[in-house]
Amino acid sequence: MKTDFSIPRRQNFRGILVVFLMDLVKSIKRNIYVFLPLLSSKIRENYLEVVIIGLILLVILQLLYSYKSYLNFKFHVQDQRFFLRHGVFNFTDTDIPFDRIQNININQNLIQQALNVVGFEIETAGQNTAEIKIKALSREDALALKEILLKNRAEDNVENSVSNSLEDRTEGQIENASSEPVIPHRKRVLFNLSLGELLKVGVSSNYIKGLGLVLFFVSTIFQYLQEFFDNFYEINFENTYLTQAYETFAFVVGFIIFLLAATFIVTIGRTVFKYYDLKVTKVDKDYEVEYGLLKRINQVIKKSKAQVFEVEENPIKNLFKIKNVFISQASSQELQDKKKIGVVGISDENINILFKSLFDLSYPQQFINIQSSMRMMFRLMIKYFVLCILIGLGLFTMLGLTYSLILPILLLGVFTFISFKTIQKSHIGVNDDLIEVHSGSIHTNKKYIATHKVQSIAIKRNWFQQRNNHADLIIYTASGLERIGYLKYDEVVKVVNYLNFKVESSALGWI
Repeated sequence: MKTDFSIPRRQNFRGILVVFLMDLVKSIKRNIYVFLPLLSSKIRENYLEVVIIGLILLVILQLLYSYKSYLNFKFHVQDQRFFLRHGVFNFTDTDIPFDRIQNININQNLIQQALNVVGFEIETAGQNTAEIKIKALSREDALALKEILLKNRAEDNVENSVSNSLEDRTEGQIENASSEPVIPHRKRVLFNLSLGELLKVGVSSNYIKGLGLVLFFVSTIFQYLQEFFDNFYEINFENTYLTQAYETFAFVVGFIIFLLAATFIVTIGRTVFKYYDLKVTKVDKDYEVEYGLLKRINQVIKKSKAQVFEVEENPIKNLFKIKNVFISQASSQELQDKKKIGVVGISDENINILFKSLFDLSYPQQFINIQSSMRMMFRLMIKYFVLCILIGLGLFTMLGLTYSLILPILLLGVFTFISFKTIQKSHIGVNDDLIEVHSGSIHTNKKYIATHKVQSIAIKRNWFQQRNNHADLIIYTASGLERIGYLKYDEVVKVVNYLNFKVESSALGWI
């Protein structure tokens, strides 16, 4: 039976449990620090019953709040507009015309998968506009609602395609056009990431985030690690923690191996969980990207909405002959990395297909490049030099003069190499159709922006740059800004004049 969305309706009945569990998980994440005292054996022995009773009361209150939120959440469709009313103590009414809708995402996290429902998100463009999130719909209802909300665009596409096809026909063909059936476009799977390719992506990923997660985990269970090393290595951490810990070779080697192994496992695990069964499907002129194990995400890449096309590579990815692509679409606020649409482990051939679909150009392109000046080295090394001094002072107070000199000098050498590679890869390229923003150090990022989608350009110069005739160039798009540091001022002015001319003379819109 077809669902009637013209009548105000609630989410799927299982949404009561979905809303409760998702709100509960969110509350736990926000207040995770509250549970850290439970790591202390004294608190567990003296206050465990009080803590349990308090947690039970909080869970009951959360359940009542979530149930009321579910009851008050109602939406419907009428007169080419989407209406939503929601709230618990205060009510909010949202009204979105169909032509303001930019994208619709159908997601499914672990809770939604277990209860066989999906999440439904409506994205809109422009400032101060709402993003609608429905947490629990059946997949059938979600697909039907998506079809209704995007129906007007589909009709426009059909009309345009019919009009274009008629223009290309002869007079005899046009006379018989009305009798020819309109063949709908079919979905075609363009790219499917296998488990082997996914593991390659994990091995070649950025390990800094993985290391951060491991260090956070280690810091939260530090008390248990301390007790373990006290017993295993017979080290008295309370009296001579730093001295004996660093003098114990087995401790140092074991801890380093643990960090490296844990970082490797965590990084690969994060990649597998996030991009599991990644699939790119071509639908008419757009693309659907679907991925995820614990949270299944479905996103649409629209040619009109795409703002920045980013290609990420590093030496290991180059060895595996894969790259990562991230696409930034128009947003009401500057886009965060986690909001970008990622297509990882992709070959150059498939990059060319995506690139050509979005820009009507082949990949790669030729550009006239303007390189960042070596003077940028001074800006980068100041912060690294200060960091090394602080690390040296900290080591001096704990370990003495030797360690406080060796480690900071080694770090300074590493930072100098990173700074040199950063400057070497920092440049902007322009041609008749595109802008390329090149950046990175070990990793390399190439960002491509269609010139007609540039919203504004700014030149920024601090006091030192004014004296040495340099400037930073900032390019604003509907998804955020891109900054290229320490370019020669005369060259920046030429680039700005050229881009302003291309933007003003283009008849194409940025969205």
